[in-house]
Amino acid sequence: MTGGPFVLVVGGGPVGVAAAVMLAQRGVRALVVERHAGVYPLPRAVHLDDEVYRILADMGLADAFARITMPTLGMRIVDAALTPMAEFERSQPVGVHGFPPANMFDQPELEVLLRDALEAEPLAHIEGSTELVDLRQMADGRVEAVLRDVTSGEERRVEADAVLGCDGANSTVRGLIASTYEDLKFEERWLVVDVRSEQTLPTWQGVHQVCDPRRAGTYMQVGPTRYRWEFRLHDDETVDSVVDSGAFERLLSPWLGPVPYDSLEIMRRAEYTFRARIADRWQDGRILLLGDAAHLTPPFIGQGLCSGLRDAANATWKLAAVLHGTASEELLATYQPERKPHARALIMKARTVGWAMTGGQDGAAHVRRAALAIACRIPGATDKVLDADPPRLSDGLAVHRSGRRDRASGGLLPQPWVEHDGAAARLDDVTGRDYAVVVIGEPSAALLDAASSAAMPVVRVVPGGGSQQPPSRRSATDTSGLLIDWFRKAGATAVLVRPDHVVQSRGRRPGGDDLAAYLRSWATAVGWSPAAASTPPSESVRTSPQGSGA
Repeated sequence: MTGGPFVLVVGGGPVGVAAAVMLAQRGVRALVVERHAGVYPLPRAVHLDDEVYRILADMGLADAFARITMPTLGMRIVDAALTPMAEFERSQPVGVHGFPPANMFDQPELEVLLRDALEAEPLAHIEGSTELVDLRQMADGRVEAVLRDVTSGEERRVEADAVLGCDGANSTVRGLIASTYEDLKFEERWLVVDVRSEQTLPTWQGVHQVCDPRRAGTYMQVGPTRYRWEFRLHDDETVDSVVDSGAFERLLSPWLGPVPYDSLEIMRRAEYTFRARIADRWQDGRILLLGDAAHLTPPFIGQGLCSGLRDAANATWKLAAVLHGTASEELLATYQPERKPHARALIMKARTVGWAMTGGQDGAAHVRRAALAIACRIPGATDKVLDADPPRLSDGLAVHRSGRRDRASGGLLPQPWVEHDGAAARLDDVTGRDYAVVVIGEPSAALLDAASSAAMPVVRVVPGGGSQQPPSRRSATDTSGLLIDWFRKAGATAVLVRPDHVVQSRGRRPGGDDLAAYLRSWATAVGWSPAAASTPPSESVRTSPQGSGA
């Protein structure tokens, strides 16, 4: 198979399939290999936040995801009798990224959605019943992989320009690059129950965290007819012993009201061990780890799959730029330095929140109850409690902070609705899916020239209510004032925005003259050469690579 760069993606879960779609949309051929024959049929992840909804929107899947998701109201912290200790209800139905801040869904439905998107990409393909056996880095930087058909046992060799290890907690790729997990000191056994009920349960449509030292738990409505419970298991318990003793029915009954237990369809009862772990090394040349292969997080803030999809969004645009010759290998080397500290911070927050919310009715519970009640009355506190509040990315070759007080660079640019060409549009639809420069008011000649040299569009933001039409081809009228307010608080006149919507750097001078100087120096440092990008090949990858000539 010839016709442009080719990436092997190991693992056909949501992270692997999403990564393949992202690569294909950037003109890179991708083959996903998955040892299972099809989509794993049982639900696992159930939550995505608005940042990751935005990633799905970048893939063209916002409307499709909207049809399978249900926004959640917020969270209640309850005691053993299910009496509320505190309630945190979201103040806004749509977050700063343009989508609901918390979204519940059924993972098999999401996986079908992602595989449909992959099927629509002529440059991407998935092979089930295929597993990775071995990897070998070659002198030219490419990677030779040995694949095995799990049914016939037949092996074949494939050469790829890069390999993405998206193969889960027991990752073969992680083992082959001699990367190991660091234990972040959290491990608990939990019973996870997924239920379908045609009768609506009489519960508040938000997440419930049960603070009970005898049986910590979590409850949430996942869809119109779908519900999930999670209960911490005692050391001497198994799923079977809980079910056989009648404790299982007793655990669910307080939530059911008039709905008979016998009317429920139990989709799954399974034991899960919630762990906090992170790989010591995420990259070996052009072999990268993503998702659970790189990190495991307890589920208490709903960031497991979110972190994996952030990995994919971060890695794929960089890898595509390198493989197309637009940038040097140094750009790809920023993947681990950016993503690892970010993922670790969320794992540690999940661990802390897990302890705080399931610590139960000990002596400190009264203090927590009072503190939570006070927090509910503090403006803005609710959303801070509910949201994961991901940290900004670390400084490096693809993030540059212009001063100690720079709170913009390394974070995401907000995405309000704006007016563009006389119609309402999301900001990302105006900036595009590659690099862009966003400026308040009129850009300087230096900024226009630097952006033109880097083949990056300049988007001029103007306030709403004015009678003059913006003169630039790409412009956004900030009808809500949210974007201009963000620039004011960030002390910025212009920002360089990456393809993953991260603010790479800000300018503070009128027109963005200082950002122009940074853009030129950065383009030199990474060998930025947009003219080197090849035209995306039209050849399909529906035929599997044979031999070593991928």
